[in-house]
Amino acid sequence: MKQTFIYSALLATVLLLNACQTKQQASEATSPADSAQIVTNPPEANSEVVVSDWLEKLVGPDDGLFRGVSTGDAVSVVKEKESAEPFEEDAAHVGYTIDYPNLESTDIQYFLDKNKKVSGIQVDIYLNNRQSVDTHLKELTAYFTRKYGNPVQQTWKASGNNRITLKDVSKGKDFGLKLVLGGNSNV
Repeated sequence: MKQTFIYSALLATVLLLNACQTKQQASEATSPADSAQIVTNPPEANSEVVVSDWLEKLVGPDDGLFRGVSTGDAVSVVKEKESAEPFEEDAAHVGYTIDYPNLESTDIQYFLDKNKKVSGIQVDIYLNNRQSVDTHLKELTAYFTRKYGNPVQQTWKASGNNRITLKDVSKGKDFGLKLVLGGNSNV
């Protein structure tokens, strides 16, 4: 009887230790990237950037601030240049979406001022896992660094008053990136 109790206690201890270790490994796998590493190791501004199909589909034509559109452009210019699928429109913004074959997607919102001109752009990138976040974060960082120079805390200074901010917004099992482009970083 005493021997059965000892074996049971030993088995319970091993199972408890194993459960704690598995939870710690899962937590490490889903924790956000170390932003200090991202900021201190940006690619060189003059380095060659390999443009993947994903990146090309996301950023579109190289002219303008993003996808061929710049702040100050009329909403008609956005509608003419935007190749993504429209999903919403009101007086304050127009929204487009891009779906990728791996079930990832991107929502792009062009915010408009009272004169129906683009005042800012917000891009929400919905991703499947941490690896996808890390890959696309590196890819976007390299792209914007090549185009605008080295960032300061993941923010690039573009032409005029325009700034581009890239953030990892992953939380738990929800993975994603956010881009805010334009003169007002609070878009």
